[in-house]
Amino acid sequence: MEVIPGALPNLLHPPEGCKFRARCSRATERCARERPTAVEAEEGHEVACYEYR
Repeated sequence: MEVIPGALPNLLHPPEGCKFRARCSRATERCARERPTAVEAEEGHEVACYEYR
């Protein structure tokens, strides 16, 4: 699993859009507007990222 640098988001008051976008080098404007929904990457593992799709 790849480590994401930076601080964890405030989970009591999460940011708009993807909660990891401030820490992600691949974040786009869509990440700022919309929170991605989880999809099954493989059996028993889910991912919630627009770049994965």
